[in-house]
Amino acid sequence: MATIYLFSGLGADARVFQKLDFAGYETAFIEWIAPLNGESLKDYAVRISSQIERNKPILVGVSFGGMLAVEISKVIDCQKVILISSATTRSEIPLMYRFFGRMGLHRLIPVGFLKHANMLTYWLFGMQTKAEKELLKGILNDTDPVFLKWAMNAIIQWKNEVAIHGLVHLHGDADRILPVRNIQKTDFIVASGGHLMVYSKAGIINKILKKILKK
Repeated sequence: MATIYLFSGLGADARVFQKLDFAGYETAFIEWIAPLNGESLKDYAVRISSQIERNKPILVGVSFGGMLAVEISKVIDCQKVILISSATTRSEIPLMYRFFGRMGLHRLIPVGFLKHANMLTYWLFGMQTKAEKELLKGILNDTDPVFLKWAMNAIIQWKNEVAIHGLVHLHGDADRILPVRNIQKTDFIVASGGHLMVYSKAGIINKILKKILKK
């Protein structure tokens, strides 16, 4: 049976997957490695792919991790690539983000602001309950600021324009960071699903994943 490799979102970690049920499968969480100065998402994917066995793996990526999974699928023959709250191509990244990238405005955002959980970040990520807010607060607090700044730039500068064949995409209709209206092809739309629905809507996500993995 193929191993399922899990890729968390920008600055996030294995905690976002804690409510998912992969019973019957071997799973491995991809650990972020330090990015090189000016490294592209494509080149980073080649380096981090050393953590993955080449025997037709299954990749599950959330947000930034989904974009990375797309790039890895170009260099490794995968059985399945499953994206949750992510983007498949550059055109699915909101135009405002890309504009910020061209102007270099994203570099002016203080890292301290990005690492501080508040009402705005809770709203953006769709975190409503106390447990959800505590999760986001912990993740942001533990995020490496150097990695965070690099990842932001890598996303904005992402060049991929190729829609991977056979890719499966799950997205929430309440995602405020990567709005579903920007996504060209969505296989499963989760009602009231925010950007971290992998945690907040884990029950629904589990049911969908079981259907996907059985095929």
